[in-house]
Amino acid sequence: MLQNKILILEDDKQLGKDLQEVLTLAGYETILTNTYELAIEKLTQFKPALAICDIHLGQGNTGIDFVKNAVPLLPQLEIIYVSASSNHLVIENASSTKPLNYIVKPWSKDQIKVAVKIAFDHIEKKFSLHQSIQKLSTTELKILTLISKQKKSSEIAALLFVSEKTIRNHRYNIMKKLKLPNENNSLLKWAITHLH
Repeated sequence: MLQNKILILEDDKQLGKDLQEVLTLAGYETILTNTYELAIEKLTQFKPALAICDIHLGQGNTGIDFVKNAVPLLPQLEIIYVSASSNHLVIENASSTKPLNYIVKPWSKDQIKVAVKIAFDHIEKKFSLHQSIQKLSTTELKILTLISKQKKSSEIAALLFVSEKTIRNHRYNIMKKLKLPNENNSLLKWAITHLH
C-alpha cells in the first residue's frame, strides 16, 4: 500500500517547520530532519515515498549527498530539491540524482502543494506500474521487455529458443494479467509506453 510519507531535510529550522506545517495540513505524513546524519538515520525507519531536501545544508554534507546515499537504501524514493541558489554547477550536480522537481526559495504554500501533488501523482503511477509488473513471471517480463523493443513474436521465439505458439500464449497471458483489451497492438502500445 502506497503511503503519502515525506521526509523533509532542511537545516533552517523555521523554514523546515513551515514546510512541515503546509504538508501536514495538506494531509501528508511528514518527518522533519535538519542534518544529513539525522535524515539518513530516519530514512529506513520512516520509509518515505518522497524526500524534500535543501540542496545546501550549511557545513559538511549537502542535500545532494543525502540523496546519493539515500536512494541505495530506499530505491523507490523520489526527490524534490529546495534551494535559494540557482548556480548552474550546483543544479547540474543535483540533476545527476534525477529529482522530480526543484523549488526555489522563498517558496509559496501553493507552490509546495502543487509540486508535492505532482510528485505523488508520479509516485502513484510508478507504484501502480510496479504492482502490474509484479504479476508477471520472469519469462513474461522478458517477453514484455522484448515487445517494448518492437520485436515480433517470431524474433522473440528465436531469441528465447521456444516456438512462436509459446510466445503467442505468453502474450495472451500477459494481456490478461495487465487487463489489456484484446485489440490489435494494445500490448505493444502498453509496453512502449511503460517500459521504453
